[in-house]
Order: sequence, then C-alpha cells, then structure tokens
Amino acid sequence: MNGDSPATKHDLEQLRYELKQEMEQVRSEANHMHEHLVERISDAETRLLQAFYSFADANNKRLNIPPS
Repeated sequence: MNGDSPATKHDLEQLRYELKQEMEQVRSEANHMHEHLVERISDAETRLLQAFYSFADANNKRLNIPPS
C-alpha cells in the first residue's frame, strides 16, 4: 500500500479500531495514575497528621498535660 492511494472503508474501520484500542489504553493508564496519586496524597496526609500528633503529644508530656 502506498501513501498516495485513497483510503477504503476497510482502512477507515481498521484505523477507528486501532484508535479506540489506543484510547482505552490511555484511559486505563490515566485511571491508574489517578488512583496512585490519590493513594500517595492520602499517605502523605496520614504522615503529616501523625507528625503533628507526635509533636503535640511530646509537647503535652513536656508540659505535663494529661491526654484528652
């Protein structure tokens, strides 16, 4: 097949199928990246909250304040 010949209906259908497959793959990869990002943000939030809690707990012990 040369690049100068007109496309047939079969050629267009094949292209449509290939594009659909690629779009589904890109969508799947984007969804995976989104889920990974949400998980990392949640983990970072947990670590940050634990750090604040540890700081507050140590500060309360230093000031001899009973836990609430």
